[in-house]
Amino acid sequence: MPTKTVAAETMQIGKKNGGKHWTEAEVTARQEAAEKLKREKAAALKPPSWLSKRALAVWHEKIRQVAGLRSASELLDVLDTELLAVYCDAYVQYQDTATRKQKRPDDVKEMQAWSRILSAYGEKLGFTPSARARLVKKIADKKEDKFGSKFD
Repeated sequence: MPTKTVAAETMQIGKKNGGKHWTEAEVTARQEAAEKLKREKAAALKPPSWLSKRALAVWHEKIRQVAGLRSASELLDVLDTELLAVYCDAYVQYQDTATRKQKRPDDVKEMQAWSRILSAYGEKLGFTPSARARLVKKIADKKEDKFGSKFD
């Protein structure tokens, strides 16, 4: 499994519970690099043409739900288009399997497979409680320490 990336905001020297001891230069370099990846203006998310009508409805519903969050710009970006499209398609596939009147022997396995995809992609897209908790922590860590470096 690849090493998790560490956001510039979480590279605090002396941070509790596994923080790294970054030098001032490393923190500054990481923050400057992170700033370069931020968009100057928001890009609109557009669904891919291959989405079915039902998956497209799920797409628009998710976009509407995310837009209601104050930190919506932190949650989804245009680079997440493919992930969101696969999530929406998997949702429709799961729904189709779950609502079959006559269930086949492999339907439970199929539903479990779609459920795993929904869970994994939902986590990556910030749709799960734990993903949103990490986002809350990230936003909270951005707040400046009012004492600055006096006690470092």
